[in-house]
Amino acid sequence: MSKAFTKEDDDVPVAPVRRRRVPVPSGAPNYMTAAGAQKLRVELARRGSEGGSGDDEVRMQELAEHLASAEVVAPEPAADRVRFGAAVTVEDGDAKRVRYHIVGVLEAEPAAHAISWQAPLAVALLGKKIGDLVRLPKAGEVEIVAIEPA
Repeated sequence: MSKAFTKEDDDVPVAPVRRRRVPVPSGAPNYMTAAGAQKLRVELARRGSEGGSGDDEVRMQELAEHLASAEVVAPEPAADRVRFGAAVTVEDGDAKRVRYHIVGVLEAEPAAHAISWQAPLAVALLGKKIGDLVRLPKAGEVEIVAIEPA
């Protein structure tokens, strides 16, 4: 077969996806939910028992730093306003609902709608109450329809 019909990068090994190092917040509290702190402790213990690569060492250091400086915040059982750790449901003008969970920096998983309390979207929601209209970055105006401890 002619080389003209093959991909040149067929033999190139695929580089592993590296998680971007997330620094401990500078000058701000390192808030973390209890569930998030537990999840990070489990990950740290697992990585420590496996004895992995250099990437694992970097991740273990990151986890240890975050856990050492973490301020675990318990959710308020019946909060009337959006607070750290809350699950907030918003509804747009088309009746589409999205539920966000406001979490610590290292706990954030935007694809799962777990957003860092320092993210612009969370900042827009914090302190608001059910019925408030809020303009969210990239989402426009929404109404807060539910606030639950997570």
